Amino acid sequence: MKILFGAISILILIHVLRIDFTEGTIPTRAEIVEQQPCQEVDGTSSIPITSIQGDTIESLFALYPEPEMSFIDRLEMFYTLNPHLERQSIVSGDKILLPIKLSTEDKCEELIP
Repeated sequence: MKILFGAISILILIHVLRIDFTEGTIPTRAEIVEQQPCQEVDGTSSIPITSIQGDTIESLFALYPEPEMSFIDRLEMFYTLNPHLERQSIVSGDKILLPIKLSTEDKCEELIP
């Protein structure tokens, strides 16, 4: 009888340890952290707006100013975001993307060993 209880307790202990190693609190191996290279952020984005009657590119740029970009650069980005407006005027109710410049941040994270 002692041998039977000893064998059952050993099997339960092995089972608990196996589950603990595979799913539980004791990790089976150290996690390897790979260092990500730094990514440069372009910093240009766009905001969607809906045009109304009488809107022009100049009036939209005046409503949503961008002091860090020149007018020519912003106009070039405007036409790359809205290629359908190269040959037509702005129509009321049209969805338009206006380019804006986001603050450039470094996407580098210090990894804790």
